[in-house]
Amino acid sequence: MTEPEVVLEEASPHGNLEAIIEQDDRVAHLYLRSPEYEDFGLKTCWIRNLTKAPDTLDVEGMRRGIPPMLPKEFCMHPQGREKLNPDRLRIVWFPEGDGVALLEDDEMLAAIPSWSGFKGFSGYARDCTGQSSLCWRLDDLNEFNARISAAERFWRQWDGDASPWPACQDTFMAAYEAVLGPHSRYFAIDGGYWPPKALVRFDLPDCTYLLTMGISLRPQPAVEMYYEDPVDFRRFEFAACLSREVKDGTISSLASYLSGQSTLPWHQFTFFAHGHTIRCEAFAGDDSLRGFTSVLLINCPASAPELNPPRIDGERVSLLWTIPITSEEQKLAERDGSRTIIDHFPRSSPLHMIGRRTPITAQQDGGGQPATRPDST
Repeated sequence: MTEPEVVLEEASPHGNLEAIIEQDDRVAHLYLRSPEYEDFGLKTCWIRNLTKAPDTLDVEGMRRGIPPMLPKEFCMHPQGREKLNPDRLRIVWFPEGDGVALLEDDEMLAAIPSWSGFKGFSGYARDCTGQSSLCWRLDDLNEFNARISAAERFWRQWDGDASPWPACQDTFMAAYEAVLGPHSRYFAIDGGYWPPKALVRFDLPDCTYLLTMGISLRPQPAVEMYYEDPVDFRRFEFAACLSREVKDGTISSLASYLSGQSTLPWHQFTFFAHGHTIRCEAFAGDDSLRGFTSVLLINCPASAPELNPPRIDGERVSLLWTIPITSEEQKLAERDGSRTIIDHFPRSSPLHMIGRRTPITAQQDGGGQPATRPDST
């Protein structure tokens, strides 16, 4: 066996994944790894055997780090095929940033989608005829080809001068200003890196709004593993409302926090949705708010104005309002679900407005249901 050679290697446009195609004189594999985020692990998918397929999987060789050949039971070409030619290969990244497809002469050879690594699934291979531990046969090639074509269209729209960003700015600003009036300040929060995004501040007589735009231009990773129909959960923007009593320094701290969190789904291969909680230190410097150590994300709280963010590529954009919660409330949300926290917010204060409530402390009553009492910060 010869030492594996790298046939093709490419970093993702998101900058935190590497796709590597390797082959020796026996077999070729597609690998996907993150140099920065160890929890992603190493994902791999068989591409093709280059010599006659074995009768069984070489488990002992795998333990010693030898790339496995696909057993003949699963091989469309049990005698093997020619070595991969890098001049005929092309990598297509899925917009979510957590999956990739390998094409040969514009035909899919192998793919590692976001759900790779779960329930014994590694990836899809064109030359596989069943479901093995190394790869699965793709039952609906047309549907997956449509996904690849959509991914290519997504990246093409960022080529040249005709990017979707200017239209995104105009439509989101129009939607926000139609309800809140003219904005007070505009901040670029992309740090000069792709993709472009911004945070807009609106100062009203009784409160200040912070709203993002541009985060929703790319769909979030991992959503398909949790929702049968992911269309309404793949895109989001942040929203926050702070009462006039909140210090300007706290408003600036929260704006910086939202800016930082806007990249987290793609850096850690996760997603934000209604009911999720995130650690937050933006209130630590404010005596009246320092008891709040996390935020609860809520889509469309009844007390918030309807800002109606535009759809992106036909998909709904969730406007996720950041609601401060205490560490005790965060633990309660993890244990019993975020609905428990939402139901116990005081009815007398607007749910979406930061600075108009004190933390609540959850206790267990005799019936096992959480009871709450107001607690001063």
